[in-house]
Amino acid sequence: MTKNLNYFLNLHWTYLFEWSDEDNCYIASVAELEGLKTDGKTVDEAAHMIKDALIEYIETMLESGKEIPEPPKPEFFKGRVTFRTTPEKHYKLVKKATSQKKSLNKLLNEIIERNIA
Repeated sequence: MTKNLNYFLNLHWTYLFEWSDEDNCYIASVAELEGLKTDGKTVDEAAHMIKDALIEYIETMLESGKEIPEPPKPEFFKGRVTFRTTPEKHYKLVKKATSQKKSLNKLLNEIIERNIA
């Protein structure tokens, strides 16, 4: 597969928008591309500006032959997460799961689902 401008524009980039009191505008960025930022007076304007900035970034990187970091793809993940916590928190989680007649895994999945939705 040829990784051209069209290929990169069709990836699922993570766009972030934040209000800046200091600049009195919305700052837009692409999470996967450090330093790629722009702004706009409205979210719509910032969205338009970041998409234009992304196109320019990709074209420049392709012309220079530099590697373009890609967003993570779902097929790269197996559903296994190693998580470390304190023994006290681990104990409390197991107690809570047990009191709800659930496995620790099921309880953690429910907690995560509530917080990423």
